Amino acid sequence: MTVVSCVSLVSPVGYTAAATCAALRAGIAAFEELDYRDRMAVPIRGARVDAIASSRRGRERLRTLARLVLEHIEPDIGAALPWVQMPLILCSREKETPGAPLNGMFADLRFPDGSAVNERRTAHIAAGQPAAFAALMQARKMLDEGAPACIVLAIDSLIDSRTLAWLDRHMRLKTSVTTDGLIPGEAACMAVVSRRPMTPHHVAVRGLGLGAETATAISEEPFRANGLAGALKTALAEARTEMYEVAFRFSDVAGESYAFEELVIAQMRNMRQSRPEQPVWHAADCIGDTGAAAGLIQLAWAEQAFSRNYAPGALAALHGSSMAFGGRAAAIVSA
Repeated sequence: MTVVSCVSLVSPVGYTAAATCAALRAGIAAFEELDYRDRMAVPIRGARVDAIASSRRGRERLRTLARLVLEHIEPDIGAALPWVQMPLILCSREKETPGAPLNGMFADLRFPDGSAVNERRTAHIAAGQPAAFAALMQARKMLDEGAPACIVLAIDSLIDSRTLAWLDRHMRLKTSVTTDGLIPGEAACMAVVSRRPMTPHHVAVRGLGLGAETATAISEEPFRANGLAGALKTALAEARTEMYEVAFRFSDVAGESYAFEELVIAQMRNMRQSRPEQPVWHAADCIGDTGAAAGLIQLAWAEQAFSRNYAPGALAALHGSSMAFGGRAAAIVSA
C-alpha cells in the first residue's frame, strides 16, 4: 500500500489544501476575463492565481507557481520531512501541447531544508492530467529501491497564449462561439508518497491503473472509452474491490462533453451491480482545467474529505484523462 500526503497546494481559490478544498466543497468559483482573446476577439474566461500578476507570462508564470507552492509548505511539515533523502518527480503538460519551456523554472528555488530544487529532479513525467498517477507508479518503484519517501510536484498553467491558441484552434476552448469546451486554469501541488504516514493527514492508494485511448478528442475513431475503462478496471482489481463498492468519484472533466461521456461509459463498463448513488466531484467547476496539477488536486481533495469527515463513503475513485493525446489513469483511494 502507498500513502500520499498533500503538503502544499496553490490554486485560484486558495493557497493551501484546506482552503482550496473548502472552496471547492462550497462551490466557490474563480472565473474572470483574462488578458487573452479568442479568434473572435472576445476575452477568454479562465481561473488564475491572483498572487501572480497578469503581466507574468510563459516560463516566469510557471516559475512563480513553483515558488508559491514551496513558500506555502506548513513550517511544521517542512521541518519534519527528510527533504534531502527524497527523490523528486516533476509532473507537467504533455510534450505535444504548446506552452512555456520548463528549463530554468527551479533556478534558485529551495526546499524548506535549504536543498536546491533544481539539483533534485529525479524524474520528469510530461503527460498532462494522468501525470500524477504515473508519478505514483514511479514513486512505488523508488520506494521499493530504498527511498524513504518521494516528492511529487505537479505544476501547470493553461493561462498561456500558445496553449490557448492551440485549444481554440482545435475547438476545445470554451469561447464566444464554442460552448462545448474547457475553461483554462492553473495550479501547483506538492505531495509526499511513502509506505507509512509522514504527516497527520493522508490517503491510502489501494489501486492504480494506467491506460491509453486511441479515440481522442481530436481524432475521428469510434469512441468506447477503452482507455479509461481499462485503467479503472486495473485499479479496481489491484484494490480488490468492485465499482459498486466505490462511494464517490473525482474527475478532471473540465467542460467538454467528450470527457463527460467517457466518465459515464468507463463507470458503466466496470459496474457489475447497481448502487443508489455515486456522486462525482469536479474541481474544474471552480478552478477550470489545471492540466498536470489536476491529479494531485483530486488526491488533496480526497485527503481533506476523509480527514474532515465529509466523504460520503470509505472508497473513492480518481480519474485522469489527456483528452487530446490518449493517456488515461485511475486510482482507488481510502482514508
